[in-house]
Amino acid sequence: MADGPFTWEVLIPAHRIVVGLLGGEVVESRASSSAGTFLAYRKLEGAVPGMIAWPNTVLLTGPVPIVVDPGYQMQGDMLAGALSARGIPPESVRTVVMTHLHSDHLSALPQLSGVTEVWVHEDEIDTPHAHRQRGILDEAPIRVMTGDAGEIRPGLTWIHTPGHAPGHIAAIVECIDGRVVIAGDTLGPDPAWFDDMNPPEGLDEREDHLRAFEAIRALAPTMVVPGHNPPFRLP
Repeated sequence: MADGPFTWEVLIPAHRIVVGLLGGEVVESRASSSAGTFLAYRKLEGAVPGMIAWPNTVLLTGPVPIVVDPGYQMQGDMLAGALSARGIPPESVRTVVMTHLHSDHLSALPQLSGVTEVWVHEDEIDTPHAHRQRGILDEAPIRVMTGDAGEIRPGLTWIHTPGHAPGHIAAIVECIDGRVVIAGDTLGPDPAWFDDMNPPEGLDEREDHLRAFEAIRALAPTMVVPGHNPPFRLP
């Protein structure tokens, strides 16, 4: 499709909070970017580190409103408020697409009380991290994605991009301003992994990450939306 039926926007932008327990005090470490804050977490010395990271929550509008990755439970009020500010009652959202089932992408789902389909890849459903979300998933109307690629509706398709999680997918959205790939966490916390096509040696499932990177580039998107960093254009 040269022109798709959707428009897209980041409804809630990715954000990281890094803290450390140091001498009985909780201290916070910040940088000017999500990637920089992740590096601060890795380099926090002399303290017991902790991190909260919520992802980009994406809203697709067009024939129907669709939310990709509702986000962390603590984002629930923001999710509802951001939808309402756009004239979309949260209960009117019927379709949710999950790049994967880690809690930071899923646990705000109950805020969308009218959902009738939650798209999840079959390889995610029986993972340990999915089982830890059973309270949410048992009440979710799951639509199972199978295989390597498929269509959710005209103008919205997906490809299987394992690496970060076994059933990770990238959503491909045909928009008025071009093709947008919502890539989730397979791109990694450091944008250089994808820029250089060189995830670090020793990374779990490194070859799967590389294959996912190549598959995303092969789609020739206008815009890529990572899980935890700002959207970017390919050169």
